[in-house]
Parts: sequence; structure tokens; C-alpha cells
Amino acid sequence: MNAQASLAVRLLSWPQYVLPKQLLTRLAWALSTCRWRWLNQPFMRVFVQLFQVRLDEAEKSDPSDYECFNDFFTRALKPDARPLAESTLISPCDGTISQLGSISNGTLIQAKGHSYSAAALLGGEDWAETFADGHFVTIYLAPNDYHRVHSPIAGRLIGERRIPGTLFSVSDATTRAVPNLFTRNERMVAMLETAQGPVAVVMVAALLVAGIETVWGGPEERRPGSGIETRIPSGVALAQGGELGRFHWGSTVIVLTPSGAPDWRESLSAGRRIRLGQALTAPSPG
Repeated sequence: MNAQASLAVRLLSWPQYVLPKQLLTRLAWALSTCRWRWLNQPFMRVFVQLFQVRLDEAEKSDPSDYECFNDFFTRALKPDARPLAESTLISPCDGTISQLGSISNGTLIQAKGHSYSAAALLGGEDWAETFADGHFVTIYLAPNDYHRVHSPIAGRLIGERRIPGTLFSVSDATTRAVPNLFTRNERMVAMLETAQGPVAVVMVAALLVAGIETVWGGPEERRPGSGIETRIPSGVALAQGGELGRFHWGSTVIVLTPSGAPDWRESLSAGRRIRLGQALTAPSPG
């Protein structure tokens, strides 16, 4: 990106520093959960047309089947809509790969000219040290994407960490303009114990994202408190491709794997579209 384009991106993103982001997000939650069909039905139909949403893949294919916009946005897919690849790790969601690669000395790439630390992302060195020389992939979910997040690998949940923060947009332009974006924003970290070692799945909230819900916590635990909270839920085992959580509005998922885990497929690159269940690593042997 040349200097002129870079300046334009920064100028377009600066209003987010002063927007009442928390207030707007609370308003978005109120509107998305209202049951006034005279309001939400026209809005859903416009949204489907505007963003070309593939409702034919959903269990409920007619907007009138949804009681509110939030139910529509967190819609379930038909059972056969996302077949799982035979791969050690699969994509946990639909979206576009924004960055992927190696974690160098505990540092991940956000965008050209911007990097951030695994410790800041995960809320402490205690969880970050195992990923010091591992791998990461960042997937951005657009408004028309399926917004449930699934486990990229079979594993046992050994910890959940809720980290409060602000709520910047995570669009491509904002990612290129706002330093340390993913470590500024509110997020949930799920740490899994797997056959490949610890694997972290980070769900990053954003502007208008009114919460991150997990299958073990439910909708009442969708927002963090005032400080970092680490919990150790008991008895939570996730199959590969099993639902892990969902965004109430869209955002970004980051997967971290440790040193020694398989490399990402060579065909994957920034800007590539990917769907839930597609292979992130080479096919499993056998």
C-alpha cells in the first residue's frame, strides 16, 4: 500500500476512536432481539438481498421462520451443508482468510506493518508460551457468512478466558489502520487439549457484535465482566466440527497451534475464501 492509500485508510477509520461503540452495540442487541415482526421481517429480507445470504443452506430457509434478526443471524445450517475434510485441522467457520503463517517469537501478523503478541491476544503469558513458535490463521466473517464457530480439531476444553475491551470494526480497512486491533477488542479464548497439543480458538468481538456465546456457557454469558476472567469448565469435550460458539453479529476467529503441529496447506493464502469444514492442514494419513 502506498503512502497516499495508507493515509486514506487511516482517515476513514479515525471516527471509530470517538464513536460510542458500547452504546451502539447495546442498541444493536436491542434491535436484533426485538420480536416486532413489522420491523424485523422487512429488515431481514432486505439484508438477505443486500448481502446475498444463502438461506438455501439453512435449516430454516424462509426469513418469516425467524422470530427476530438475531435468530436469523445465528441460524443453523442443514446437516449436510458443510462436509468435514479428512484433515488434522479444519476451518472452524465460514469466512475470508486475512492472515496466516508462523508465530515468530510470540508475535502474530495483523496486517502489513502491524503485528501483535500472542500474550496480549490470549490475556497472559501463561497461555501464550506454548504457541511461541507455532502457527496461526485469522478468518474474517462477513455479514453474509454463517456465524456459528466450530472446533477445528477434536479436543477437551481445558479453559475459557473472557477478556474485556473496546469494539472496533474488524473490517479489512480497520485491520490495516488500527494497531493491535485484535488485542484491543473484546474476545473469548477457548483453550483445547488435543492430540496435537494445546490449540486456542479466539473469537474476537467487534463493533455491533452484541456478544460471544459458547455451547457450554449459553446466551447469558455472552459478555465479559470488567476484568479478565478465566474459567475451567468441566466435562466439555468437542468433536472435530462440533459447535463451539456463535457470534451475535459478525467478527473474526483466530486459531493458534503449537510448534510441531502440521503446517497450513500451501494453497491457503490471505484473501482466500474458506468454509467451515475445509482443510487447514494436509489430509490425515490413511
